[in-house]
Amino acid sequence: MSNPSSPPETKDAPPKPGDLRIAGLQWEDVALPIDILLLTAKECEFLSCVKYLSGLFKSFKSGLGHVYFGKIGSGDENLKIALIQCEKGSGGPQGSGLVVSTGIRELKPKAVICVGYCAGLQGRKVKFGDVIISAKLATYASIKITEDKIIEDGVQVPPSPRLSDIIKSANYGWEAPLKNPKELDVKVHKDALLLSGPEVVSNDKRRAELLGRFPDAMGVEMEGEGLFAAAHSYRMEWIVIKGVSDYAGNDKSASDHWRPFASMMAASLVAHVLRDVYVFQDWPHYEDK
Repeated sequence: MSNPSSPPETKDAPPKPGDLRIAGLQWEDVALPIDILLLTAKECEFLSCVKYLSGLFKSFKSGLGHVYFGKIGSGDENLKIALIQCEKGSGGPQGSGLVVSTGIRELKPKAVICVGYCAGLQGRKVKFGDVIISAKLATYASIKITEDKIIEDGVQVPPSPRLSDIIKSANYGWEAPLKNPKELDVKVHKDALLLSGPEVVSNDKRRAELLGRFPDAMGVEMEGEGLFAAAHSYRMEWIVIKGVSDYAGNDKSASDHWRPFASMMAASLVAHVLRDVYVFQDWPHYEDK
């Protein structure tokens, strides 16, 4: 599938780091629990999410770092959102696994959504800027290698039940935030298998190997594995929603300029879903189960 050399212009640009001159509160003064926890890893992912939050303020908690709080909703009805940033990948002291675990315990959300960019694996089916929703998430790193074959030892799981119901209609009424909507037809892939593992895949041979093992995989990323493990432990609703910024090949770095755009598409879709506040009102918070 062909891609434009540069991403189209969006209606509004995300804020720059220097724009985030906002008030801070002592952790004890933050009104908890929140409703939705948004997880990001890269700066452009974080800033794309910030754009869709109103009433923004921040606080600090050991194990989470700075947490940005805001609201998403419609009219007088809003969801309380917390936005955090982990290190790239699932492992390590600041990886998604431990950060999400701490976030669930401290913030007591109803659900955790991982937002950002990923690599596409099916060049004929997905293009740069398209959004992939993890209808299934597969961890690919754990394997058993025999003399003549590879035996998969990871997991392949759907998202949690309540969010699984929502993704069926996630793109209904959503319009990509483009200055010229005709410039790019941004697709939302709602039935996708998304791979998650510990490596940045930037090699044609490695991409082919992964597709040989997972022929239906649409994309690959690094934080979903830790998110799933933490959310499973705490019986928490979770999902991964990411925009496509490259094809995980030898020329991966040539499309780095698509990362902010892909992150913006994913964040816009997530904000669209969360504006239906009534959907989430009866969901239990962590520890309320």
